[in-house]
Amino acid sequence: MDQNYIAPASALKKLKKARNLSQTVYLYGATGYGKTELVRQYLSGRRYTYLSCEELPWEDGALPRSEPGRQNRRVVVIDDLHRLKSEKLRQEILALEEREDIWLILVSRSPLPAWLMPRHIKSVFVVVSEDDLRMGRDEITAYLDARGVVYTEEDIQYLQNTAEGNAYVLHHVALRMKEGQSPGPELRTEIREAFASYLENVVLVRWDSDLLEFLMQVSVVDEFTLELAEMISGNLHVTALLEQAGEAGNFITQEDGTYRLRPVLIDALRNRALKLYGRERVKDFKYNAALYYEMHDEVVPALRLFEECGKTERIKNLLIRNARMNPGNGHYYELRRYYFNMDEREIEDSPVLMAGMSMLHSMLMDDEKSEYWYEKLKAFATNAKGGVRREALSRLAYLDIGLPHRGSRDVLEIIKNIPALLFDKGNRLPEFSVTSNLPSTMNGGKDFCHWSPDDTKLAKTVGPLVERVLGSYGKGLVKAALGESYYEKGEDNYEVMSLLTRAQVEAGQGGTMEIAFAAVGVRVRLALLQGDSPAARELLASFEQSVRENRAVQLLPNIQALRCRLALYEGDMDMVERWMKTAPDEDREFCSLERYRYLTKVRCYLANGAYTKAQALLEKLRYYAEQTGRPYVRMETGLLSAITKERVGGPWQEELAAVLKEVERYRFLRLITEEGAAVWPLFQREKKALQEAGTLNKDWLRRLLAEAEEVARRYPLYLKKRAAVAADFKGVALTILRLQADGLSVNRIAQRLDLKPDNVKYHIKENYRKLNVDNKTDALLAARSLGIL
Repeated sequence: MDQNYIAPASALKKLKKARNLSQTVYLYGATGYGKTELVRQYLSGRRYTYLSCEELPWEDGALPRSEPGRQNRRVVVIDDLHRLKSEKLRQEILALEEREDIWLILVSRSPLPAWLMPRHIKSVFVVVSEDDLRMGRDEITAYLDARGVVYTEEDIQYLQNTAEGNAYVLHHVALRMKEGQSPGPELRTEIREAFASYLENVVLVRWDSDLLEFLMQVSVVDEFTLELAEMISGNLHVTALLEQAGEAGNFITQEDGTYRLRPVLIDALRNRALKLYGRERVKDFKYNAALYYEMHDEVVPALRLFEECGKTERIKNLLIRNARMNPGNGHYYELRRYYFNMDEREIEDSPVLMAGMSMLHSMLMDDEKSEYWYEKLKAFATNAKGGVRREALSRLAYLDIGLPHRGSRDVLEIIKNIPALLFDKGNRLPEFSVTSNLPSTMNGGKDFCHWSPDDTKLAKTVGPLVERVLGSYGKGLVKAALGESYYEKGEDNYEVMSLLTRAQVEAGQGGTMEIAFAAVGVRVRLALLQGDSPAARELLASFEQSVRENRAVQLLPNIQALRCRLALYEGDMDMVERWMKTAPDEDREFCSLERYRYLTKVRCYLANGAYTKAQALLEKLRYYAEQTGRPYVRMETGLLSAITKERVGGPWQEELAAVLKEVERYRFLRLITEEGAAVWPLFQREKKALQEAGTLNKDWLRRLLAEAEEVARRYPLYLKKRAAVAADFKGVALTILRLQADGLSVNRIAQRLDLKPDNVKYHIKENYRKLNVDNKTDALLAARSLGIL
C-alpha cells in the first residue's frame, strides 16, 4: 500500500473510540481499501503484535501469553481473518478476545463470520466497515496533494463518482495523472483491467478450488439466484458454496434472493474461466443460463446468451414467444435489433411475427413500415386456413385496437365488431393491455380523453362488451376508467375512491396487476391532492410489495417514477437525485413506452433548474403526442412547456391559454391543478386577463384557480428550484436557521447569540434568499430537504 495513503476520518474515529473503551475492533473491506495500512498508520509509534492468517501455521508462542495484573494493554492485530479455517485457532482467538490485558484488532475481507457473531453480541465489537474505509473527497484531495498531483475540480468529482473510495484504484489514478493522463472513461477502463488482473493472479489463486470453480461458472451472468446457479453449474451444494463465498471476502451481495458479484471480480473470474475452460466450455455454461431464462420467460437475457453461445436456432422461437405478449409485458423495444436482423421471409411465415413487426414499428413512430406489415398480415390471413387463419385474424383485430399511431378515435366501433369476428368463430383476442404499465387507463396504452364527456353512459352501454373482449385485462377496467375520468373532472371524491377501490378488488380477482396499478395510481394522486402525502406514500409502498410478490416487475419502473413525483411534492431532492440516476436517457434514444418516466424527468429538470433540458425533452414528447393522436400528453407537455418558458423569461401566455382552452373542453381540472406551486405563479400574472377574456367557462375557471392555489399552499416546494446546497449554510447563518427550527423568535435568537435583532433579520433574509423561499415554514422544509436540520 502507498505510504501516502490518507486514512478516512470515519475509520479513524471508530478506532479511537474502540481504543478509549478497550473494545475489540472488527475491520473489514474488499481488496484495495487499505485495511492493513490503516491499522499500521494508526498504530505507528506503538508496539503491537501482528499476525496474518495467510502465514499459518503460527509459531508456538505467537499469541501473547496471559499476564495477570499487567497495567498496559498489549495490542494484537490478526490480519486476513477470512483465511482462517482452523477450529483450534478460532477458539484461541476467542479466548484472546476475553482477556483484559489485550486490545484486539481483527482484520478481514468479509463481514463478521458466523463463528464470531455470538462473541460480538456479548462483547459488542466496534465494526469498521468497508463504507468507513472509503476515501471521501477530503482524503482524495489530500492524497493527490501528498503525491504532488495537479488536478481540477472536475477530476475530483469524477474520482468521487467512479473510484468508490478504493485506495488501490486511487493509487493507480495518481500514477497515471503524474504521467499527464486525466481521469476519464479510458483511464477507468485501464485501471479496472489492471485491478481484475491483480485479483485473478493474486487473490483468486488463494481460494479453495471448489469455490473458485463454482464462481467462474456463474460469472457468465451478472446476477443469479440459487436456482439459476444450480442450473449453470450443475452443483447441488450451491447454498454451502455461497456461505463459503461470503466468508472469503466482501465481494458478494444478496438482496431479495438475488446474488451479485462485484463487477471487477466478474471480469477476473471470466478471464480465468476462459483460460481454464476454453471458449466452448464457457459457452456451455452460458447455454445453461439461457435455458433457465427461457423457462422463466426472461426473454432479453435468454436471447443475449443464446446469441453469445451461438445457438441461433432458438432465437426465432423466443422472438415469436415475445411477440405473443403485449408491448407492456413484452420486450419489443429492447429486442428490436433481433427483430430487424431477421430475414423478411422468416417473418412472413409467422402471423405472430408480422403482427409483432407492425406493433414494433408503430411504437417507433414509423407508421409506413407498421402499415406495411399490417397489410402483409392481412394478405396472409386471406389465403390461410384453419388455426393459422384464426391466429392471423385475431392478430389483425389486436392491431386494429392497439397500434399506437392510429390513435383511439375508431376503437369503440372496432370493439363492437370484435365479438362477431372472434368469439362467434371460435377465435380469441391476443394478450392486450390498456395501460402499457402506466398508472392510468385514460392515458395508458391509448388516449381515451374523448370518452370522458360521456363516461357514465359509455360505462353502462359499452363497458360490459369491453370487459368481455379484453378478458382478464378487462376485469376492473370500466370502474378504474370511470373513477379516473371523475377524478380528472374534479367530481365527488367519495365516488372516485369507491370506484377505484372496487376496480382494484376486481383486478385482484382473476384480473391483472396493470389494471390494479391504474386504480392505485389515481388513488395516490387523490390522497396527494387532499394533502395527505403520507397516506399516498403508504398506499404506493403497499402496492409495490404486492407487485413484487406477484412478480409483475414490468410495473416497477413506473412505480418508482410515481414515488419520485411524490418526492417532488415534498421537496425531497435527495430522493429525486437518486431516481434521476435510473431514469431513461432521452438523448441516447427516445422510446415512446417510457413517456411516463420522461414526463417525470421533465419535472425533475424543472426542480433542478435545467430548463434547456426540460424544453428539449418536452419537444420530443410533443412530437410523439402529435404523431400518435394523444391529447392528454399534448396538454400536459403544453402546460409544462409554458411553466418552463415563464421561468426563462420567454413567451408563455399564448401556450398557457391554448392548453387551458383544450383542457376546459374536456372539463378536466386535475391535469392543471396538480401542478400547484409550479403553475400558480403563471396564474397570479394572468388571472385577471383570463377572467376578463371570457373564453373559458367562469365556474370552471373559478374552481381551477381555487384548487391550484390550495395545492400550491399545501406543497410550496413542488418543482421549486433548489438554489442552495448544504455547504452554503455555515456559522451564524446556520445557527440562526436551527434556532428558528427550535421555535425561537428573532429577539430570543438575538439574545442567545448576543446579536442585534436587525443582524438576525439580515441573516434570516439571506437564508430565505438562498433557499428560494419567502417564509419561515418553507425555509425549514427546504433546509430539511438539504439535510442541514
